[in-house]
Amino acid sequence: MIPKRLSKGDEIRVIAPSNSLQSVGGFTANQAALKRLNDLGYQVTFGQNVTVMDCLNSSPIEARVADLHAAFLDDNVKAILAVTGGYNANELLPYLDFELIAKQVDCKFNPNFWTNLSA
Repeated sequence: MIPKRLSKGDEIRVIAPSNSLQSVGGFTANQAALKRLNDLGYQVTFGQNVTVMDCLNSSPIEARVADLHAAFLDDNVKAILAVTGGYNANELLPYLDFELIAKQVDCKFNPNFWTNLSA
């Protein structure tokens, strides 16, 4: 499966299915990445819970699933990027709406997280 090529103006949603954005320095430490994506012409948005962080550097499972499902449900989102990969993403598997994901997975892809789905 080859995802559709992104175009200038497309929206990329950043979510944290494993570790929080805070665990890698938050928005401040990642300004260069945001600037690069913006300079390439993409509109970058963030999941509602991307900065929530508990003692395991993550957010509640429900919050991470909600951000993922919201990204798939938003027709404006053309790609989903995970803040990091990691074992915490495995916790989401029993809660994912695979029918929703299967309908749109061809256009929204990031290998950091999706290796969990291919197993």
